[in-house]
Amino acid sequence: MKKDNPFYVAFVCIMLFGPIIAGTVLLVMGHTVSGLLMFLVPVVFFGAAVTVRKYVMKRAFYKIKNANEKITVIPVKDSETLQALRDNSALTFWGEPNKQDLDRLYNWLNNEGVLKKERLNLYTFDGKSLKEIFQKNNFGDEERFMSIFLTDLSLNDANMRQFSIDRMNIGGRYLDDIIDNA
Repeated sequence: MKKDNPFYVAFVCIMLFGPIIAGTVLLVMGHTVSGLLMFLVPVVFFGAAVTVRKYVMKRAFYKIKNANEKITVIPVKDSETLQALRDNSALTFWGEPNKQDLDRLYNWLNNEGVLKKERLNLYTFDGKSLKEIFQKNNFGDEERFMSIFLTDLSLNDANMRQFSIDRMNIGGRYLDDIIDNA
């Protein structure tokens, strides 16, 4: 049901104001239990609906169980790989890889339809390496980063624009942008 539909608006108004009016009338008339139930039942119903919706949305997003097992984490120490990640505008996230974040990342890429292969390489490095190689003092030595080569993803003209918008929503930036504009 669309939210600009007049029937939807009327339904929401009735569900919001109906119990308030009816509950108030019942309380004033001395029907305390009925009046309190009139307030309580919609709140419980709304809470249950929100919980079920959240569960359904989470289940729809996490289509691949144990997705973290499909990611190969590769620690990077050499300047050649870091330079290649920068030159190829690798998709980069702050933080240390953990099971939950890897599951979310892999499922997001899967839902975007940009996974080229079943396995995904994730390159990890720290701020100290970025400072040494790119001569930038914008990073803390202990800062951790995770990157994915864009060439490891199936990006084309049709999906690149949407991918670029969506990656911002989950905290992804391009490595060259991080280095040049940190």
